[in-house]
Amino acid sequence: MIDLDKALELVERTAVTLSPRRQRLLDAVGQRLAAAVVSDVDSPPWDRAMMDGFAVRSCDLADRPAGPVELDVIVDLAAGDVTTLEISGGTCARIMTGAPLPPGADAVVPIESAIDGTATVHAGGRVRLQEPRFRPGQHVGRRAAAFRAGQEILPAGVVLTAAGVGLAAEAGATHVCAAARPRVAILSTGSELVSPEVVPAHGQTRNSNGPMLAAAVASLAAEPIPLGLAADRPEAIRAAVAQGLAADVLILSGGVSAGDLDLVPAIFAACGVEQVFHKVRLKPGKPVWFGRLDRGPGQSPTLVFGLPGNPASSLVCFELFVRPAVAILAGRPRDVWHLPRCRGVLTSPAKFAADRPIYLPCRIVRSGGQLDVTPLPWTGSSDLVGLAMADGLLSLPAGGPADAGCGVEVLLMERSGRTTPLTP
Repeated sequence: MIDLDKALELVERTAVTLSPRRQRLLDAVGQRLAAAVVSDVDSPPWDRAMMDGFAVRSCDLADRPAGPVELDVIVDLAAGDVTTLEISGGTCARIMTGAPLPPGADAVVPIESAIDGTATVHAGGRVRLQEPRFRPGQHVGRRAAAFRAGQEILPAGVVLTAAGVGLAAEAGATHVCAAARPRVAILSTGSELVSPEVVPAHGQTRNSNGPMLAAAVASLAAEPIPLGLAADRPEAIRAAVAQGLAADVLILSGGVSAGDLDLVPAIFAACGVEQVFHKVRLKPGKPVWFGRLDRGPGQSPTLVFGLPGNPASSLVCFELFVRPAVAILAGRPRDVWHLPRCRGVLTSPAKFAADRPIYLPCRIVRSGGQLDVTPLPWTGSSDLVGLAMADGLLSLPAGGPADAGCGVEVLLMERSGRTTPLTP
């Protein structure tokens, strides 16, 4: 058994930032581009109308800006329509926003400038236009005004946003090379486990760890890969582990303690996973297991976590050990690897462990210039009720102190709906 600080150091030392990956455009949202996006088209791809109106030749209006001009409408053009008819002297086209300008036209007169009831005239009719402030070339989006084919439109190093996705899609990019989103396989072991939709029979338990850990992975902008359940049989666990080792991270819950059916460490070894540590001086979460599988030259190792089967222990170990590993793989800066820590004051006594550090669910309220920390009711490592309501984890060293009024350290958990930041 090793100390918590040493275990965290080993996780940080073992995890290595993943190389960028070519990935689907939508999968890369929020990731930093590793290569520039280059357009394969001009934008706009042709001269186009920027307003609903009439496509005209500037020379037909430029010399008579004050008086009305009568023009024959020879074609109707909606967005997507194309014509070979040429706009010549005394003619125009009825045109909608986004439609390509017809040959010969170089300006658009808005539909509001049609007078004497001619705004509804279509091809075959005659429109009267009065545009006192007419400008040659007005209301036309010129070809390549935004960017040209072959132009770099999103440089390497920028984070891909929703607007960036739209721009890349316009430029023809369906895939981009971006920072890898870690793929995290999740397996729950235990013959007593059933899926959440099943009403458990006597002796059975719903699998809460699988959905909980998948949600925790997703909250880190990583990709959860649920592997489902494996009964306490070596062949079943080994088959699922072999599948999970293809991911960047494998999280397995259950089977890592010291009971007759705690088969996982031996199965990891049989699959070639090298143990880094097993058991940490920590409550809850003492049986936690961590190792790595080398995948060959040029590939980052698969990080393997064996978390305790009790849900509260599993989540605490995730926050302490898996969170920083995923952040390192994703290439995030050191200051966001771990949950933020701050100091507060206990409002009521808390339970402590005599032999190891303990992490308890707590509520945290800012009161004046300090944080008031209140331990939540908690019955042990199988109890998720307190954690579901918690703002953070109260961190107490072995032996306390844990009296009301004591200064304590807390780890701030991400809680949706919080309206006031807890950190200064």
